[in-house]
Amino acid sequence: MRKTEVYQVRLDSQEKKQAFAVFKHLGITPAQAVRLFFKQVVLTKSIPFSIENQNINMEQLLKLKKTKASTQNDDNHEDFFDELTALLNESNNDQMPKT
Repeated sequence: MRKTEVYQVRLDSQEKKQAFAVFKHLGITPAQAVRLFFKQVVLTKSIPFSIENQNINMEQLLKLKKTKASTQNDDNHEDFFDELTALLNESNNDQMPKT
């Protein structure tokens, strides 16, 4: 029997509700969706879909690339995802109208 592990993730509650509705529509459970994602990451050795955000500028992409390079040999990728989240939030804040 294969060894299994539990992994917890914090999610935005609205995004969670929306995603769970999509999973239900597709006829799969959230756990099945996560396992499918992980399986595709292993098979492709990459994120198995395009990540696009028109609001990220070249400076932010260079920061992200530098962060990714420094975490490539690191087993803990939390810092990478924290940096990605910060860049996306920074980018979204830059696009908001000034009042």
